[in-house]
Amino acid sequence: MLTGIDRTPTDAERNEMQIIGQKTPLEIFSKMLAEAEMVYIKQHKPFDTQCARIDFQDEIEKVGKESERVYGYVREQDLRAIKIDFDRYGKVDRFENVNDDEEMEFMNVNGIRTQTKVGHTVKYLCKRGHGISVFYPNEVYEERFGVKKKKEE
Repeated sequence: MLTGIDRTPTDAERNEMQIIGQKTPLEIFSKMLAEAEMVYIKQHKPFDTQCARIDFQDEIEKVGKESERVYGYVREQDLRAIKIDFDRYGKVDRFENVNDDEEMEFMNVNGIRTQTKVGHTVKYLCKRGHGISVFYPNEVYEERFGVKKKKEE
């Protein structure tokens, strides 16, 4: 049922309107987090995704509460202005090395099925206690950890 009233919205009304299909701040954050995590995965480095999500939720609550105090409601543009530094979730000093497991795979060598070491899975704990596992192929593992072991001996 159309009323026949046609007018352009004011700037204040336009700020409050939501475009259907527009991404929420959480969806935007999740996409950026996934991109940052992939950078660390490709480099075989630990990345603390769980802590990043927790910190983002804390930031949303803090900004939302402040926006509500100032304006009486939570403004969408305030939530969209939240920026998170993803590099701090990949810093080495954030993690404690807990365990190192060798990864074995069965391969056919001259028709005989044998186990072959393909790499290592190193398990880390972050400061909050979240577990992170990183797979290192043999070459990368020797490059990262083999050189350090030789220097220590």
